[in-house]
Amino acid sequence: MKNRHNFVSLAIALLFVLILQKFASPQPVFRFLVPAFAGLLAVVWFYNRWYLRQMEKYNFWIQLRPLLLLSAGFGIFSVLPSELWREIFLVASVPVITLFELVLGNLTENLILNETLFIAFGLFSYFFASYFYAPAYQPYYALGVFISSSLLARCFYEFLPQDDKVKIVSSLVLGLFCAELFWVMNFLPFHFSFLAFLMFNLFYFCLIINNYYLFHSLSAKKIQFHLSLLMVCMFLALLATPWVIMRQ
Repeated sequence: MKNRHNFVSLAIALLFVLILQKFASPQPVFRFLVPAFAGLLAVVWFYNRWYLRQMEKYNFWIQLRPLLLLSAGFGIFSVLPSELWREIFLVASVPVITLFELVLGNLTENLILNETLFIAFGLFSYFFASYFYAPAYQPYYALGVFISSSLLARCFYEFLPQDDKVKIVSSLVLGLFCAELFWVMNFLPFHFSFLAFLMFNLFYFCLIINNYYLFHSLSAKKIQFHLSLLMVCMFLALLATPWVIMRQ
């Protein structure tokens, strides 16, 4: 079973690359790309459901994470500015998708957190880039941020020793907070890549602090540490960001 899953994990990553390369090179053909990608998501959904049941680890929120990961990858790919960067991204996506599919069902907190952060950065990059290129649809992007952030947080909080209602409310509050931040941050005169990084850091800070709180292990030292880490990351990002208005 494990050897078969190793092979299937690599096959899923390669199929992801094949679909995007086939239907989005040199330019995306969405009438073929979207149905093909939706088909991939369906295949991954049913396979992971079967695999988790065979391993007696089935959980809806575990099953949802790989779909969010693939969706984040699709989003990043769709907003990359050149074919060269798309090729580089596709090559880099193979080990990432394979790794997280291999550890499906592994409940190690560090693995779950790392996967959550990969997904969050990809999704935020997609929504900020989409607004940068097509600002008329901002309400839909904000709704997408709310839904994706809420689902991602709910997946992360699944194995906390709390009632389901507490985890759902916490996830919805975090999703609403992210949607409001998305709306406000688009008024800042920065490139969408910096705005996505800023949102990513704020999401991480809120996610991990709330995780400590729900786990009854929150302390002033932990808040201070993560807040200091947030400030350092923001400072370094600002130093590397051109201070120019990127759009009218």
